[in-house]
Amino acid sequence: MGAPSPRLQPVRDRWSGWVLTVLFLVTAVILFLLVYYALPGNQHFFALVVIGILALCLSLGCYMAESFSRDPTAQRSLAWGFFGMGFAVLFLTIGLGPTYGVLSTTWMLVGLLFTMIALVVTVALIGWRGRAVRATENQQVARQAWRQESAPSAFSYAAANSPSVPATAPPPTPSSPASPPPRSP
Repeated sequence: MGAPSPRLQPVRDRWSGWVLTVLFLVTAVILFLLVYYALPGNQHFFALVVIGILALCLSLGCYMAESFSRDPTAQRSLAWGFFGMGFAVLFLTIGLGPTYGVLSTTWMLVGLLFTMIALVVTVALIGWRGRAVRATENQQVARQAWRQESAPSAFSYAAANSPSVPATAPPPTPSSPASPPPRSP
């Protein structure tokens, strides 16, 4: 046999995460400008609502894009930024709707209620995902400790776990000194 193969080293590329982030930002700017300029001046309220919803969709897209990068810091930051921007735009636009005569107070409250429900569901899902990540990290700690233990010998492992070998020796049977042991015929 030859020499053992060297350990594989992870490939490091720092540029892919940043390129993906720039692509998401350029896409977001183009989409936001397209929506804002596509609707006429009296429809800018609805353009801002659509921009808020698009920001939330881009936040989800950035969250999913974390899986394409070894260091997802840029995508995670962008996801949180779009998340905050989307809900801020939605709350401010809907909340200021009656001030500009676009919404009635009733529709403003209905819109704020739906936006608040979406925020509560999103925060609950974020908490659920965070708990799953912590559970996985705890499992990794146990796996790492297990990997660092030395492997048992195949012979001692087989002998110790064999079903034919009792775990403890059976207790001695009480025999009276007067009776001799049984004989075979």
